[in-house]
Amino acid sequence: MLDDWLASGLPLIDCRPFADYCRGHAAGATSLPAGQLFERLHELPVPGQPLWLCGEASELPSMADRLAARRHEIAGILSWDAGLQQRLQRQCLLQQGSRSRRLWRPAPLLQRFVGQMPAWGIAPGRGLDLACGAGRDLVFLAENGWQMTGVDYLPDALGRAARLAQDNRQAVTLLHCDLEKDDRPFRHQRFDLVCVMRYLHRPLLPWIRQLLNPGGVLVYQTFMQGCEKISSPRNPNYLLASGELADMFADGEILLDERELLADGRPLSAFIARFHPV
Repeated sequence: MLDDWLASGLPLIDCRPFADYCRGHAAGATSLPAGQLFERLHELPVPGQPLWLCGEASELPSMADRLAARRHEIAGILSWDAGLQQRLQRQCLLQQGSRSRRLWRPAPLLQRFVGQMPAWGIAPGRGLDLACGAGRDLVFLAENGWQMTGVDYLPDALGRAARLAQDNRQAVTLLHCDLEKDDRPFRHQRFDLVCVMRYLHRPLLPWIRQLLNPGGVLVYQTFMQGCEKISSPRNPNYLLASGELADMFADGEILLDERELLADGRPLSAFIARFHPV
């Protein structure tokens, strides 16, 4: 089975306790202990990408079934035992230490934005991630020089974001806040970047504009009308109309306004605007 995994080139999730992982693991593996795996699903690749699992033989079948139920494809399993460890050692594939391969990715639009920052003359500053969830976008932006604040109304999501930031050695500020109420603790602060990924509450849109400093940038991506014909969300309150963001933020320089499609055909906005000093 080891040869099959090596030939596949696919990610390997090591589900053993972290201390055991540090004592020895397959080169290029990702540590996600069994007891934490289902709290850290946001650290896995998107569902559908094949994965291999490694760990105690008694735990692997049930873990594979639970991941498959969440649409993660399990390509194979490696039972960790003395024989596997010896084979890894003979092939110079046994590593020690805490280094773990990263599998999570931020929103593609934010990757695109960061790649275009030099061409657009945008330098990192203070950033705000509204409805930040488990923090992948937040941490990615922090890694690229932004001083990030993340906001969410779910304490569990903020806990996952805090762990992700710590594991990736990034300092971020996290705020517990229901954006759809009036008790927003940062209402008088201003930011150089506001990003919103897969969240829409239309009464917030004028307020988001007020949060931006002169020269600030808005990066917005969420579902558009047409999703309801395929899958969720189907509520029109959560679906943007074509051109809606461009109309709402017409006072800005629109750097990007496109309609993108997910693999299942659902349309997403891809909107970036910069607001110059008056």
